Amino acid sequence: MTQLVEAARALQLTMPTILIVDDSPSYLAALLDRLEQHGFLIVLAQTAAEGLMRAEFAEPDLILLDVVMPDIDGFEACRRLKAGKKTKDVPVIFMTGLTDPKQKVTGFDAGGVDYITKPFQIEEVLARINTHLALRRANRELQDMLATLAQAREDLVRNEKLAGLGALVAGIAHELNTPIGNSLMVSTTFEMQTDDIHRHLHGDGGITRKEFEHYIENARLSVDILSRNLHRAADIVTNFKQVAVDQTSSQRRSFLLAEVIAGNLLTLQPTIRRTPFVVGQHIPPDLMMDSYPGPLGQVVTNLINNAILHGYEGRSEGLIAVNARLSPQGWVTLSVEDHGVGIARQDLPRIFDPFFTTKMGVGGSGLGLNIAHNIVTEILGGRIDVASEVGGGTRFTLTLPMLAPEMKKARSDH
Repeated sequence: MTQLVEAARALQLTMPTILIVDDSPSYLAALLDRLEQHGFLIVLAQTAAEGLMRAEFAEPDLILLDVVMPDIDGFEACRRLKAGKKTKDVPVIFMTGLTDPKQKVTGFDAGGVDYITKPFQIEEVLARINTHLALRRANRELQDMLATLAQAREDLVRNEKLAGLGALVAGIAHELNTPIGNSLMVSTTFEMQTDDIHRHLHGDGGITRKEFEHYIENARLSVDILSRNLHRAADIVTNFKQVAVDQTSSQRRSFLLAEVIAGNLLTLQPTIRRTPFVVGQHIPPDLMMDSYPGPLGQVVTNLINNAILHGYEGRSEGLIAVNARLSPQGWVTLSVEDHGVGIARQDLPRIFDPFFTTKMGVGGSGLGLNIAHNIVTEILGGRIDVASEVGGGTRFTLTLPMLAPEMKKARSDH
């Protein structure tokens, strides 16, 4: 009996489950026959109430939901699905003969992700189902990634990398909003234009050459915008993955310094944008290093945060400059400079001492700059210096070898 249960579960894992809710037996029979042929596990319901019950227990991967049904219509059923703990993330595709754009808006507001117009073509149904199943799988993978990051956050609770991971997740979410939002807007608009041209094409009057040329021009523009925004999103995710690897480990690799610093600035964007300050980067694009980008990024992030929180304390504007150059002797000079309040001369000799802070009791632990100093000297094989005067700003300068020394294994495991 146990083996049968396990076999059934294995089958469900390999076959996506689709719940079809429609009060028309003919549509149910047609969809059941065609979708089962394409490897889907089908669950049927003839009323919205029955559909809600089956969705709770069958845990489908996707729901095809008729709009016009007795008692509870599809829009209300979708709202209830989105309010359920088990069903809120299941994509809902509406099936309807309605063509009123306002009805579509209502459906999207209710939580639907797409529409299929009756009478439907099975090829279109399959294309839309496969698209949204792929998106659901991607969302699950992203949730798994976020869960992994959440676990890493717990493991690093006593380490400054915790803050870096939080900023990383917030930064990627913030940066992805724009390209994904643009893509969604363009795809929805193009879908409506396609529906219009489809109606005209099958209407009595047909379409004119001018209307068709206008549609083709809109199609080219939509594809161009989609391509640019999706490539931008892909670049952001690629960068995010590399920064995530760097920040959660101390792996050594060859890298372009400008790209690593840009990646770390990306993770700081949510923090920076809540302030009136600007962070500028001026680093030669071809400056290559063989070192430890994770620890280096941790130091730069620490210094920028220090400038925001302390350097420009009480100021309403300011520039934080991150500059780098290659010296004639073959060393990389990387500086983080502000034009803020500065540091008192008597404090400068102690600035890298553990637990030294002028903010004790109001959030300063006195460990940030000490950790930065240790990373620079013990891991990156360089030195860190500070130049400052009260009212004249502060400049931290890292002098680093292009080729970092080998890090001891005991050290790299931390």
